[in-house]
Amino acid sequence: MPSATTTVTANPRELYDVIIIGGSYAGLSAALTLYRATHKCLIFDSGIPRNALSTKTRLTSGWEGQDPQKMRDTSKAELEGSGLVDFIPLPVQKAKKNSDGTFEVVDSDCETWRGRKILFSTGVQEIYPELEGYAENYGTSIYYCMFCFGYEQRGSRSAGLIAVGPLAHPGHAITNAQDALKFAKCVTIYTNNNPSLAEELSKKLEGGLRVNDQKLKRLFKEQDSDDISVEFESGEKQSLSFLVHKPDLEVNTALPAQLGVECTPGLGINVIPPFNKTTVDGVYAAGDCCSPLRMIPNALSMGAFAGCGLARELPRVVREIKDQNGATKVNGSVGIAESLFIET
Repeated sequence: MPSATTTVTANPRELYDVIIIGGSYAGLSAALTLYRATHKCLIFDSGIPRNALSTKTRLTSGWEGQDPQKMRDTSKAELEGSGLVDFIPLPVQKAKKNSDGTFEVVDSDCETWRGRKILFSTGVQEIYPELEGYAENYGTSIYYCMFCFGYEQRGSRSAGLIAVGPLAHPGHAITNAQDALKFAKCVTIYTNNNPSLAEELSKKLEGGLRVNDQKLKRLFKEQDSDDISVEFESGEKQSLSFLVHKPDLEVNTALPAQLGVECTPGLGINVIPPFNKTTVDGVYAAGDCCSPLRMIPNALSMGAFAGCGLARELPRVVREIKDQNGATKVNGSVGIAESLFIET
């Protein structure tokens, strides 16, 4: 049976139109699109969003600077009020596709739930480099996106970029360093004992950018200081206003693999835009788990488009739906909706 924390209205005997795995921005946006197309959704939400370290909503009109959890809670309340979206605050452990094309998932309480379609909006897991002090400062002094975090750092004395992992590439390192240079007087690219990368970068430097190829030892903060310091194996130290780095990423669930969904290492689930259908019929994805553009507006957009794609594949179902005044209406007759995909 469902646990005591399971939403009361969720019914394990029901065949939901869409099971949404992941209840943050992309999943909530998809559910909004789907319920407005009169489809019933079940959202599994572990309660740990990918941007859990972020204390402010960024790049989202109307929510700029506000608590991200408030935005998610507001959306959840709106969806629950529709009567067509149920929530279960549990992770999903297993997923399979049945011979009739429907899907079954099993939650962490061992309850089985069924749906016609599945949407993955699970986000990603960040894999930190093996560098002392990185994890403690990621999200507070180490930023992965200057569009999300740069404005608050404007006028900084100096910044650094750690050119390891995804940024150990001349083009990526220079582009992200130039982004940081909008907010700091100078930016040092730390190549961490990678002479060939340092040499290649030195050919592309322009005003305000520099390269340091010393081996990094640790990152730390001095007491009573907002700056972050870099210490090298040589013992030398440098103090900076902030650092930029993008860690390696991986899809934070094994569920896509259980369904045979194709993924690309470092990028996530493979989808076909604009509706974000995966390589398995009936399975869609949206948000950070399938896009390198990891910011709230993109997650909202991808969720909305995935919702459109899913709705066009789903049959029309006769349902009694209450309007804003509490009056009951019937949404239509039984039939299969036309699928009008424009896949590019």
